[in-house]
Amino acid sequence: MLYTVVPLEDVLEGLEEEPAPTMVLNVRGYSLEVELLEGLQARVVRLFSTDPEHYLLPHCQPGAVIKLKEF
Repeated sequence: MLYTVVPLEDVLEGLEEEPAPTMVLNVRGYSLEVELLEGLQARVVRLFSTDPEHYLLPHCQPGAVIKLKEF
């Protein structure tokens, strides 16, 4: 059961869409799941770490766009 004030259409938005393909990269010792973009860039989808400080790094935060040639 889901109790929310958000309309059901907003909750289920994108449910039937195919998710973008992702891959796991090791960037500066951090394992990141990324979605590849154009121009040697990638968007961070998820960070795999048990260290809370890693989640505060700007390039590790979900949604951050990183340049692959820098890493």
